[in-house]
Amino acid sequence: ELMKHVATPAAVAAAKACNKLGGFVTCIAAQEIYSMGLMIPYFTTGYNVYDMREECEVPPLCYDFSNIETYLNQEKVRKYLGATKRYTSCDKSVQIGLIGDFMVNSQQLIPDLLHSGIDVLIYNGDQDYICNWLGSDAWTKKLEWDGKEGFNSANPEPFEVDGKEVGKLRSFENFSFLQVYDAGHMVPMNAPEAALAMLRKFTLH
Repeated sequence: ELMKHVATPAAVAAAKACNKLGGFVTCIAAQEIYSMGLMIPYFTTGYNVYDMREECEVPPLCYDFSNIETYLNQEKVRKYLGATKRYTSCDKSVQIGLIGDFMVNSQQLIPDLLHSGIDVLIYNGDQDYICNWLGSDAWTKKLEWDGKEGFNSANPEPFEVDGKEVGKLRSFENFSFLQVYDAGHMVPMNAPEAALAMLRKFTLH
């Protein structure tokens, strides 16, 4: 109840202040309010922020990415890619470089893409906490673009793979939002068939 009635309104107000007033300090404060109110309480449960069905087995990312790091850091792979540095999952220096940007809206860049005829697909696994489908469903409906009314009026339709419903898809013109069932943040890992069908539909239609 505290997260719903206290932490969420505080985080929303702080994010609005960041985007209205700008400035490093304002946006850092917004990020801290969001983290303290909505993320840290979840972290303390021990569950995975990327998949609410699972415990966080390998903190802080909850997954074991060592095989990826081992592969990408092979000398022959680095040479082929032209990499001059070793690969690290979620490198902290990159995260530090983005501090202050986490609470800055970027959705206002999407209408120009849509009005230029570029297809845009937003998707979320329905078991993801950190990038949850309810939030994406809400902001895609509020997005100001020429097709807003048509998008909001469109009924979500079953997204099927081999006759099985694996998600819900709302589409209008070149804008789509897909809720993928039984998947967390890592949709291709949790629902590979649905992810492949999504990519084929989006890129090959």
